[in-house]
Amino acid sequence: MTSHLALRRATAVAAVLSCLAVAAPASAEFGSFPDPADAQASLTDIRELRVAHGLQRVTVTVRFTDLRAESDAGPAGLTVFLDANPARRGPELALTTGLHQGTDYQLVRVRRWRLVGEPLTCEHSLRLRPARDFARIRVARTCLRDPARVRVAAQMIDQYDGSHPVVDWYRGPRRFTPWLRSA
Repeated sequence: MTSHLALRRATAVAAVLSCLAVAAPASAEFGSFPDPADAQASLTDIRELRVAHGLQRVTVTVRFTDLRAESDAGPAGLTVFLDANPARRGPELALTTGLHQGTDYQLVRVRRWRLVGEPLTCEHSLRLRPARDFARIRVARTCLRDPARVRVAAQMIDQYDGSHPVVDWYRGPRRFTPWLRSA
């Protein structure tokens, strides 16, 4: 009788746990999107975008050929465009930054692929990791008005030779990753 009761309790506990596991949301929809080595005149050629659209924030990791903490070759910068409204053409926000230690960054609104207005104060951050060749940005979903889907575009500009800057877009000018849903 005792083993029968124990079996029924174990079955009930397993049923409850399986229901909880089904009801719990995933933490983020994630995508990894490679980019060819097409800006070979620059050490900061974009090689990959990794995007995670989570419950609290959108995280974008941009991998480069050779990200340096300091550069004798001149400044380089990155702009990551965030599109969260499928009904509107183009991105709504962009985070723009230098790619060397000590540079500043800001999150701004975008209209027709141009940065407009004052920097936003909603939660966002940037971390440069030269030793691992990547930059990681995080933007709170509230900055994007809690979108159901998000997609990303990225542009790097290397000013090694000011008269001939190297411009590298992820997969070509104004091309986005696929849409990623919130978890």
